[in-house]
Amino acid sequence: MRPLILCLTSALALAVVSLPAHAQQAAGQNRAGAQAMPPALQAAVLSGNSAAIQRAITTLSQGNPAAMASLAGQVMTAAEGMVATNPTAAAAAAASASTIAAQPAVIAAAPQSALSLVVSANRIATNPVVQQVAPAVSAAISVSATQVASNPQVFQVAPTAALQVMSDAYNSVSSPAIAAAAPNAVQSVTASLTQASANPQIAAAMAESGQVITAILTKQPLPASVQDSIVARGTAS
Repeated sequence: MRPLILCLTSALALAVVSLPAHAQQAAGQNRAGAQAMPPALQAAVLSGNSAAIQRAITTLSQGNPAAMASLAGQVMTAAEGMVATNPTAAAAAAASASTIAAQPAVIAAAPQSALSLVVSANRIATNPVVQQVAPAVSAAISVSATQVASNPQVFQVAPTAALQVMSDAYNSVSSPAIAAAAPNAVQSVTASLTQASANPQIAAAMAESGQVITAILTKQPLPASVQDSIVARGTAS
């Protein structure tokens, strides 16, 4: 046994959280397609209006879930590029993309893309600058991201990545600043994680998932056996 049991956050941080090759390819395609973003969608992103972004995605995709996921990927790429220069607009774009990712039809049609979207969106939500200028939006992103990551179809794509989203989201919404701006967010995230911890489909994807999610909720150290399993899953090629 290891002499030191790392806490949950450290254990997940040590893991090289990577999506399967096909999900990585999809994320790469989203980045490559960023330059080809339709003008109407680009204008919506630059406006910083989350509702306008969602309307543009719905219109341009003609309601096709796979197309919605692809367009949301372009929005997410743009959002990551705006964090340093326009964190408010970046938060709005990330919120739109995570909301699209949480739609049941999108999850059913493109679970890999949905997970990729919320991994990126939650990374923006937990950025200190974004949390400072848009704490309520940050909370909304984490709520959507948790809903996606705790979906069994999404979770089985990459359990370690999904658990990382859950951990980051819970730590974010339970922090004093975010909890003050969005007091209901921690309740929503807690409910999603509690349901996920008892979901047999999630347990089938990773036997230790219930223990890990409980540790996330209680902010307790991770048992060494579970820690080793997560690190092994995260670093396996």
